[in-house]
Amino acid sequence: MSYTTRNYRNHLIITLEGSLDIYSAPTLKKDFHKLIDSGALSIVFDMKNIKLLDSSGIALLANLQKKLQSLDGRFFLMNLNSDILVILKLASLESFFKIVQAESELT
Repeated sequence: MSYTTRNYRNHLIITLEGSLDIYSAPTLKKDFHKLIDSGALSIVFDMKNIKLLDSSGIALLANLQKKLQSLDGRFFLMNLNSDILVILKLASLESFFKIVQAESELT
């Protein structure tokens, strides 16, 4: 799993690549909590290059969203492929996360 970051307006966009799973989630959790602790209050996860999302990855995303909400921050998932969207729907989480398809939808 790798990721890159870039700024777009007042958002930090994190583009993920690979598998968001039990193997990558612990390291990513530390990295992303550091970003939030450093002041990132609007985070967008660009998921276009995610090949696999398991329950550990979902738990990580939920944890980050809750942390940002506690800080009055904002959290988005962007560019979900159909497989990832099906996983979130099966887990009844498609309405839990704010999902956008393009940067133009970010407010």
